[in-house]
Amino acid sequence: MDMLKNKIIHLLTLLCMGFPLTGVMAQELPFLLQGKLTDEYGKPVQGALMMSENGKSQYLTSIDGAYQLKVTDGSRFVTVSAAGYLNMKLEASEEDNNGEEREVKLAFDSHRTGGYVELGYFTQTRESLTGAVATVTGEELDRAPVNIFSQTLAGRLPGLNVSHNLSDFTFNGYGHTSYNIRGYNTVNAASPMIIIDGIICPNQYYEFLSPKEIESVSVLKDGSTTAAYGLHASGGVIVITTKRGYIGKKKVNVYFDQSFQQMTKRPSFVSSAEYAELRNQAGVNDGLGAFSQFSQQEIDGFRKGGADVNYPNNDWYSLFMKDFTLRQRAGLNVAGGSEKIRFFSNVGYLHQEEPFKIADEPDRKYDPTPVVHAVNFRSNLDLTFNDYLSAYMRLTGNLTWERGAGGWYNRDIYSLIFSAPPTMYGPVTPDFEGHPEASNQIVTHDAENNSVYAILNRSGYRQVHETNVIAQAGVNADLDFLLQGLSAGVSMAYQTYSQNHTYTTQNYERWVRTNDWSELSFTKKGSDENTPLGYGKGSVFFYHLNLLGNIGYKRRFGDHSVDATAYLFYQQQEGADILPYKRQSMGLTALYGYREKYFLKGDLGYSGSEQFHPDHRYTATPALSAAWIASKEYFLAEVNALSLLKLRASYGVSANDNFGARFLYLDYIDAAGNEGLRGNPNIAAEKIKQQNYGIDLGLFQAFTLSLDYYIHRSDNLLVGNTTTIPVFQGISLGNYPRMNNGKMENKGFELELGYRKRLTQHWTVFASAWLAQNKNKVIDIHETPSAEDYAYRYHSEGYPLGQHWRLLIDKSNGNGMFNSAEELAVRNLSYSFGTPRVGDFIYYDLNSDGTIDEKDQAPMGYSYIPQQYYAFSGGITYKNLELNFLFQGVNRTSFALGGLGANESVYQGVFNDIHMNAWTPERYAAGDPIDYPALSLSSSTSHAANNYFLTNGAYLRLKNAEIAYTLPLNISRKIAAEKIRISLNAQNLFTLDHVKSKYIDPEIRIMSTFQPYRTYNIGVNLLF
Repeated sequence: MDMLKNKIIHLLTLLCMGFPLTGVMAQELPFLLQGKLTDEYGKPVQGALMMSENGKSQYLTSIDGAYQLKVTDGSRFVTVSAAGYLNMKLEASEEDNNGEEREVKLAFDSHRTGGYVELGYFTQTRESLTGAVATVTGEELDRAPVNIFSQTLAGRLPGLNVSHNLSDFTFNGYGHTSYNIRGYNTVNAASPMIIIDGIICPNQYYEFLSPKEIESVSVLKDGSTTAAYGLHASGGVIVITTKRGYIGKKKVNVYFDQSFQQMTKRPSFVSSAEYAELRNQAGVNDGLGAFSQFSQQEIDGFRKGGADVNYPNNDWYSLFMKDFTLRQRAGLNVAGGSEKIRFFSNVGYLHQEEPFKIADEPDRKYDPTPVVHAVNFRSNLDLTFNDYLSAYMRLTGNLTWERGAGGWYNRDIYSLIFSAPPTMYGPVTPDFEGHPEASNQIVTHDAENNSVYAILNRSGYRQVHETNVIAQAGVNADLDFLLQGLSAGVSMAYQTYSQNHTYTTQNYERWVRTNDWSELSFTKKGSDENTPLGYGKGSVFFYHLNLLGNIGYKRRFGDHSVDATAYLFYQQQEGADILPYKRQSMGLTALYGYREKYFLKGDLGYSGSEQFHPDHRYTATPALSAAWIASKEYFLAEVNALSLLKLRASYGVSANDNFGARFLYLDYIDAAGNEGLRGNPNIAAEKIKQQNYGIDLGLFQAFTLSLDYYIHRSDNLLVGNTTTIPVFQGISLGNYPRMNNGKMENKGFELELGYRKRLTQHWTVFASAWLAQNKNKVIDIHETPSAEDYAYRYHSEGYPLGQHWRLLIDKSNGNGMFNSAEELAVRNLSYSFGTPRVGDFIYYDLNSDGTIDEKDQAPMGYSYIPQQYYAFSGGITYKNLELNFLFQGVNRTSFALGGLGANESVYQGVFNDIHMNAWTPERYAAGDPIDYPALSLSSSTSHAANNYFLTNGAYLRLKNAEIAYTLPLNISRKIAAEKIRISLNAQNLFTLDHVKSKYIDPEIRIMSTFQPYRTYNIGVNLLF
């Protein structure tokens, strides 16, 4: 025992001192590789990574393709990888130490099979992938001139559906993005797991990342790539890898962007005269007479278009909203290093205007102008102490300072713009000579107590400071002295988030105009007074801790290769108003390769969560996958047209512990002793069994086809059990414990077509298109069937998540509306939600009971979750000129128009383009087009959930386009730069859709909030 102890101490001493361990293992002699790296046309390849087989020695080629790599870790081979080129393996020879230079030519990567893929805690060559993974580089994401990271991803990654339901430039606009990878596998919450440099990201920090600091993004889509992550990964995994330093000449990149932002959908605002006529039209339909809202004299006054101050014609959107907003982004990053230290540092600054106009009020004592300032920073440091010990440190984060007007969220201010009719005088009262108390006061109306003008200019302001910092450190040990190829590492990451906000409040008087339109007179509304500015403060804080340990083994034995990693992970999150959240897991992945054409991979996750009783806390998630590169077989070598044929198959299990509620294994009892949901100590993690079958086909060294088909199924979803117990059991059915016996399936495919060709030394062409389709179905969630008199007794089981249920309009008479009192009487239909009028919709009585109610609802359209999403992109490069574009779209999805922009009775009447051809007796008699039922001053039976308001949500958007030019090197070097690149790019240029209103975007789906912004950007990058 003492002998073994002394030997271990001796080995550790040598390790820390960096001495070679003679006799412990056989090492190859060091060798020096030097020369030049070029493409097939002799053009230097810049930024190619040369790395020794054992991974300790590396070098990044300079602008002239020169390299000088000293290999001291016993490797016999050096791998060369560069974006757009196939990987190459160089073998050491005796000539390498004689000062001879090698000119190495890299082959163009037509099928994108070269390079490495980051899988979170693991890294693989792209060639050895056995599962389903999609990747994109930070360089591609940088083409999108946006502030929010998730907005760069849409259309870039097959299988990833990204939807943004709020276009807001403030920090409140972050986090309004929904992701799903291959649809949904559970009725419970299961968003994709996000890993940044091996750290699980539990919040929205990733939204602040800049593409300038990102190396790549990988989306892990099948069981073989997610099983090792256990409970975290039922929704798939998004892996974000940031840039690292390298051995080679230091590079400094300076960049600046100037953006011009314009809302793609300007909302509809009718004139005062149109508004008055439409309100009168609604009054007629409601039986109130021809001029119930406005007299003919008043309408004639409004027709003057605001020329008479007594008859305003206000476009409140133009009054409060800018046509364009400006954004500036600037920053720099520095990268380089030596054999002992490698570094990458980035700092960026963002200045973002807000779209609201602020008035110049001379007596105001504060500045309410909304604005956002943000700084993001990153420093990645890699250290090599000796041949056996290395370390890394990462420090990254963002600082955000924001000022908002009035203490309101921007989206709420925007919605309030619609509350004031165009006929309302304002935004402030005129100057009344002799009556200063009534002059320059806020104008509102009887139905609304707030004023957009007052919020922006007289209600104070809110300042928010956010600090989000992640510190990460790790140590890696090469254990070759124990077993060649063995390594180990430990790391810790600590994330802290704090938000401090100062808010000021200031009240104001409200005045309303009297009912006499012939004069400007106002009366004070309520008892509000103009008050001085009051101050308040608040804060939010939490932290997140990650601990990770791993052991790896990587070795090649002739034609055989083994790459295996085992890890142990612990996660904890705590903070104000957050219950502590703890998870721990361990995993193992092992990849075996033979002759670089047969690959077999096994994965196993074993993870636990405090969501479950200690007896059921841990869950195993195994996976097995394989791949065969058939095109490397001798019997296909002579098939010249076939440049790639790869077959893949996988089966794996992923799990979910996110149920939207905590500790469901415990009985719920609040502080007052009230009992709620009963706990079930036997609940366990949901398991999703995933199959994936894929083929990658390459033809003529140019065309690529990839097809994946997958089947996901779960048999133990956590659901309620009200249908399985008798009502007399003594516990409220709503409080009965949840159980793991729900069932659901999700099937689909992904098809990707690509063309990449290096035509000549100067011309390169690339194009790709992909289509992803997924259909889910809820099989069994113990849904309680409705009564037998319902047309459909089940509304969940047998249908996809998000299925729409609505009343079906009966168009047997041509337009689906009651066109006369006689028709209304003959139909003799009773509506449970109101009394139908002439001009209202006719609904099918599906259960034939004579009453239209929820029992007559039927499944309609598609789910709000798209079944199909797709993209096609392309571009060319000619010498220093680059052109590229990206179209992105969704199909087979439906959404319901509702609220503002659909219901004309919202506020005091908000009319959209869909209301312009509403039903009237005159329009019907004349045979004119009718696009909407009879208008109403309040909600009518036509506003019930019906298929008229169910909208086809499919769209196709020109998401991004860019033209860029790199100045000739002789010009760049006049300012000591190696590269100067000027780019013009644009985001959200146009959209083709089927929405009934041209003022509503199919992704935002409502008119009462910001629509997507169209952005034009000019950028300059200088590399020194």
